[in-house]
Amino acid sequence: MYIDADCHISAKPTGFEIGIDELLKRLDAVGVDQAVCWPMLTYNREVAADNKAIYRGSQMHAGRIIPFGGVNPRLGIEAARTELERCIGDYGMRGIKLNGARDNYYIDDPQLSLPLIERIASARLLLALHCGANDYERTHPFRIAKISDLFPELKIMIVHMGGAGMPSLHDAVIELAQRYHNWYLIDSEADYRKVHQALHILGAERVCYGSDTPFTPMRFEWGIRQVVYQDLSLTEKVRVFGGNIQALLQDR
Repeated sequence: MYIDADCHISAKPTGFEIGIDELLKRLDAVGVDQAVCWPMLTYNREVAADNKAIYRGSQMHAGRIIPFGGVNPRLGIEAARTELERCIGDYGMRGIKLNGARDNYYIDDPQLSLPLIERIASARLLLALHCGANDYERTHPFRIAKISDLFPELKIMIVHMGGAGMPSLHDAVIELAQRYHNWYLIDSEADYRKVHQALHILGAERVCYGSDTPFTPMRFEWGIRQVVYQDLSLTEKVRVFGGNIQALLQDR
């Protein structure tokens, strides 16, 4: 079972943005079975519409779409709470993604972020966090560590594993991940040398493949990662290319 752990869906695909149908075409083209999907760009105030599109896609294609919601507290904390409850109760989302870099807040902010994370943890959902050099301060790994200290049972997907810009935060992510065993590193936009470092230090059970579609062409990312992971054993490849995500979902 191949799973892409980083795909973005828009309710209004207008070219660069894609909807469920286009995503399925791209998955089929590279032979990937399922995709973790979250909203495209929450700062355009379409987050609720994107969440609904992901939910509907997961209902129509239950074996293909793994629905994750997104919320943006910068659009109003009460609105974010309401949307989060919709994602949990009405949509049955498997996890929630927060992106402090894009939406301009610290991911451990006690007013904007932590109340949402507390609810995510109590609902036993997975939490996905953007972690990249495009916003050192707001998404730094030490802030994720603070979140893990507060919610030690919460499983966290570290999207880009500190990449998405230069110089990267890969080393900090890998070092802290040795302490926080509930962190799972998503390799989208990550330097292949640091991916190898993570595999060596953390093991294949802590690294997951993700393309960051449509921000990067899925067929390129899929092809590149075949080379990056070519020396892994069959068991390790199964884990990285989908098995780890499956295990996380089954644990919920």
